[in-house]
Amino acid sequence: MSSNTLNNNNITIDDENFLKDFLKNFYRQIIRIENYNNFEDIIKDWVKEFFESNKKDSKIILKLIKNYENYYDIINQNNDNENWIFSSIIGFFFEYGIIILNDEIDEDIIDKNKSLEFYLLSIKENNHELISMYQLLNIIITKYLLSFYYYKDIILYKRDLFAKEIRNLENKDIVMSTMSQNQFEKFGKLEISICKDEINTIEEYFESLSKDLNENQIDYAKKKELTKLNHLGYCYQYGIGKVKDEFKATELYLKSAEEGGLDAQNNLGYCYQHGIGVEKDETKAFEWYFKAANEGNLCAQYNLGICYQDGIGTIKDDKKSFEWYIKSAEGGYSRAQCKLGSYYQYGIGISIDENKSFEWYMKAAKGGNSDAEKILGDLYEFGSGVPKDDDKVFEWYMKAAKGGNLIAQTSIGYYYHEVEQNFEKATYWYSKAAENGCEIAQFNLAINEEDENKAFEYYKQSADQGYLDAQFQTGYCYDLGIGTEINSIKAFEYYKKAADKGHKIAQYNIGILYSCGTGTEKNEVKSFEYYEKSANQEYLSAQFQLGYCYDLGIGTAINKTKAFELYKISAEKDHSMAQNNLGALYKSIEKDSEKAIYWYNKAAEKGNEVALYNLGLIYSEAGPMKDVAKAFEYYKMAAEKGHTLAQCNLGVSYEHGIGVKADLEKAVYWYNSSAEKGNKIALCNLAECYRLGKGVAKDETRAFKYYEKSAEKEYDDAQSILGSLYFYGIGTKKDLEKAFYFCQKAALDNGNTVAQYNLGSLYELGIGVERNFTKAFEFYKKSAEKGYIDAKFKLGYCYVNGIGIEVDKEKGFELYNEAAGKEVIQNKDYEEIDNDLDKVNYWYHKAAENNNEVALYKLGEFYELGKGVGESKARAFEYYEKSANKGCIDAQYKLGCYYEKGIGIDVDKEKAFVSYKTAAEKGNTNAQKSLAFLYEQGEGVEKNLNNAIYWYKKAIENGCQEAKENLDILLK
Repeated sequence: MSSNTLNNNNITIDDENFLKDFLKNFYRQIIRIENYNNFEDIIKDWVKEFFESNKKDSKIILKLIKNYENYYDIINQNNDNENWIFSSIIGFFFEYGIIILNDEIDEDIIDKNKSLEFYLLSIKENNHELISMYQLLNIIITKYLLSFYYYKDIILYKRDLFAKEIRNLENKDIVMSTMSQNQFEKFGKLEISICKDEINTIEEYFESLSKDLNENQIDYAKKKELTKLNHLGYCYQYGIGKVKDEFKATELYLKSAEEGGLDAQNNLGYCYQHGIGVEKDETKAFEWYFKAANEGNLCAQYNLGICYQDGIGTIKDDKKSFEWYIKSAEGGYSRAQCKLGSYYQYGIGISIDENKSFEWYMKAAKGGNSDAEKILGDLYEFGSGVPKDDDKVFEWYMKAAKGGNLIAQTSIGYYYHEVEQNFEKATYWYSKAAENGCEIAQFNLAINEEDENKAFEYYKQSADQGYLDAQFQTGYCYDLGIGTEINSIKAFEYYKKAADKGHKIAQYNIGILYSCGTGTEKNEVKSFEYYEKSANQEYLSAQFQLGYCYDLGIGTAINKTKAFELYKISAEKDHSMAQNNLGALYKSIEKDSEKAIYWYNKAAEKGNEVALYNLGLIYSEAGPMKDVAKAFEYYKMAAEKGHTLAQCNLGVSYEHGIGVKADLEKAVYWYNSSAEKGNKIALCNLAECYRLGKGVAKDETRAFKYYEKSAEKEYDDAQSILGSLYFYGIGTKKDLEKAFYFCQKAALDNGNTVAQYNLGSLYELGIGVERNFTKAFEFYKKSAEKGYIDAKFKLGYCYVNGIGIEVDKEKGFELYNEAAGKEVIQNKDYEEIDNDLDKVNYWYHKAAENNNEVALYKLGEFYELGKGVGESKARAFEYYEKSANKGCIDAQYKLGCYYEKGIGIDVDKEKAFVSYKTAAEKGNTNAQKSLAFLYEQGEGVEKNLNNAIYWYKKAIENGCQEAKENLDILLK
């Protein structure tokens, strides 16, 4: 084109060069677009950005249009006119309108008829000899735009069909490889692919024209033939215009691939990877991908990245995966660009770089990749690498939704339903996602569907794709005949699917079906198991049923204690035992002491002795409700009704004058009443009375017998005392072997502190057992570690004198001081200790020196918060670590926080994971939530959304609202 082609009508040479550059880039943009669902928005956004980045005003297009005001006359001319290299652009702007970049122009030039005329004019130029690259680009662009002008609905419909077919063939959880397609077209002597960026080939071709050469037309006939074979294979694979024949498809792919067809090589790799038409062989899949990738095939390069990412046909290698993704991405393949975004975001095969991550996501999104668009929305929603921006969240979700992203469509539907309350738009977007198989959208659509039959169909579609809530709802519909006929077998089937995934109501309903034999064989054991699963998630109906099972032994052994914890519903129906148990529930979980007393009183009014006893406990325990006089009265009423524990506690009250004047004879009476019913504590207390002559004539022989009975019931205090009686021969014949036996039983089996000390003495002295200083030291140490003063002195003696351990006098004296300090505290009343925080800290230091896990934890808190001591995160970490090593669950959680956030130490996500996991498995709610987050983000552990969901649910079960919010976001 000559330099004065357009400038006669206000189009400058600079403007003309800009328009030529725009033409080339416009061509490249439409070639790389993969998301035809959102074609219009993508291309219009690109045009706007191109003008802005080049600081050009869209008025240049108006000038261009005015330059062709006589286009009707020119259309009828038959001469070759190079001036028409911009007719495709003019047609585009007549079809979609001009992007106005300032407020000076306010014109709407959209005119579909004129748009068509310019498109047709451009096609007409194809009949003339091409002398310019820009003429050819103009024609190719027009063909794209014209095909959408005429056949947009058909194109999108077929594309959706292919997408659905692929979704049905492959596992959705796997990162999908991609197929290759191609199509060649001849323009004069130049034959090029119109599915790829051939700008370099086109430029070289037109350069060669001046030399009468055609060096770039090397073997195009062969290339075209190979492409036809690949295309035919694709048609056979998916049944497009042919009877579906996957075996035939792979034959055609192989024929083309062996002759060097790159797309066929990629597609053959795909078939081997998924076992389509051939036996599955991931090694061969990798080999074919590698061949095509090495020759520059973008799809194959992307697929090779997947192979290295997941170890398909080769060893897993994140760095090589990254290398192949970046090759494909730099070639403009949007899926690879999106994948690179995630690699930079999470540091896979490369260091984390949020800026580069964002850049690649943005490139992919600009190419129409709906996954990247959705991720950009996520980034703006959570402020990951970018400032939070709700408007941009909606903008990118909407783009992704229009591009066919199912999750984005569901999210937009949710937004319209929950935020804007626009149910029509919500239904539209839910329907879009549901029609393409999104199980969440199908479920949401069912919820909002008034027609029960349609709602049932949506529930079932979602359930059959494994969506938990939909599986329950489908079972419910079959159970009650909602939207379908009652079918107990089907109800059982869907309930069980949901129940086995943790749905608490489904678990409860399965329990009912098993207990009644409805839809399945009757099985009370399995019924109990499902009630228990549901009750563990605090589903009240299941808690009552489980309580009933424990109460009557249905499907399990009778366990009244557990039954007490689970009753609720029956209490509201005035059942006295349930009322008592509900009171115990309120008390045990410390929700509401007043309600606990209320329900205990309701049961007590009916004469329930257990409730009377529990009221006694409430009023005897430390706290604002403590009233020892009331406690005594309730114990007395319960004891008189025969409650064994109340009789024992009444004996304690009389013995020590708690809530009543001391009366040792009455104490003996009530201990005896309880002991006659086998209460082990009462037996031990009664023995003590006979041994010391308290309230009864001293009788060591009788005392021994009561201790013996109590010890037989595994009461460790009685076992320890019985060992001493055998040692000294009190109330029985002296028997050192039996003394050793009972001391050992109390110390080892039940961890009794005094017995551990005594056992150490026996080992040290060789009484009843062979002398063993090492074991003596071991048991002294066990007892001393639990704070027993005599053991601390003895352990100090061992260190000073080298008994069972190397001499360490400093340590020995330290233990003496500890023991003396503890003794001083015991000899003081609580009121004598000054309630000064510094002194409290001092005693925590003393306790921490004893390696008490709770004290160590509290000391960590003091240093963390700077209470009474200078704030020191490092020192806090030290004490938390010591406490955690002693098994303190809360300390394990704290340790995880410090490792995760680098508080006082270097960040170590792997150690954070270990600490959270330890605490989470022991029931720490915050640790469960934090562990779920690490699984979700793949920090310190391999990313695992199933584990994340599991731990979020565990935290939710334990009352963590924040975990519920995190789970809701994850499941969107």
